[in-house]
Amino acid sequence: MKYLLYVDAALAALGVAMTLSVSYVCLVYGIYQSSEPDIRQGFPSLLIVSASFLTLAVAASVATYGLWKRRRWNWPAQAALGVLLPTLYLIVTANLKAA
Repeated sequence: MKYLLYVDAALAALGVAMTLSVSYVCLVYGIYQSSEPDIRQGFPSLLIVSASFLTLAVAASVATYGLWKRRRWNWPAQAALGVLLPTLYLIVTANLKAA
């Protein structure tokens, strides 16, 4: 269980770090959106990628907390994270290829 806790915590940290990074890029895109048409076209995809990483951060944090505190809902949270990981991967890769 200890290693699963480490994996969950690492995924939560990855989600938080990527959310902050991509959100900063969204801020810069939002500021310069009117200057370049390419920025305007890529902005919605960037928002979707940022929301995907935020979803990863929240789901992994909930799974980490459930495992750490040994809550009854721990295994459903782990299963939700397991289903969410490939789904978010497909969403992020599709949006990055489109941009």
